Amino acid sequence: MARFDRVIPPGGTGSVILTVDTERILGEFAKRATVWSNDPERQSIDLELTGEVRPYISLDPGGYVSLWGPEGEVPTAYVDIINNSERPLEIESIHPDHDLKDLVKWRLERVKPGFAYRLVIEDVSHGRKGYTGHLIVRTNHPEKPVLSVIVSRQVSGEP
Repeated sequence: MARFDRVIPPGGTGSVILTVDTERILGEFAKRATVWSNDPERQSIDLELTGEVRPYISLDPGGYVSLWGPEGEVPTAYVDIINNSERPLEIESIHPDHDLKDLVKWRLERVKPGFAYRLVIEDVSHGRKGYTGHLIVRTNHPEKPVLSVIVSRQVSGEP
């Protein structure tokens, strides 16, 4: 989005303000804008806005955990919770949404307290069917108080 002074007197100055909606951007980005004028010596100039968008909290390798294996096996998987902010992060609670109740158990390992945690998830369903549900992680981060980790159990050989 661009805002700019529409009329600038000869010899005067004006401003161009560029903003980027980073809601759907992750990582490095580059955006360009062309400013046109009636100056015969310089009819246009290209402006470039570059930056990097880092989430407040990263889930690595992502917000999805797959518990895959044959019937009778007790698979485990993990997701790392990485604090990208300067202020220490506290995990206040972890609980399953209604769709995971009694199907998994978990433990939180403090890799670097305040900045890196490992959430280890284990299937305890003892069932023959797969499922998908959510673990809800509550934090003290004002910008990201709730995280959702999708947990999926797939039984090998299941249709």
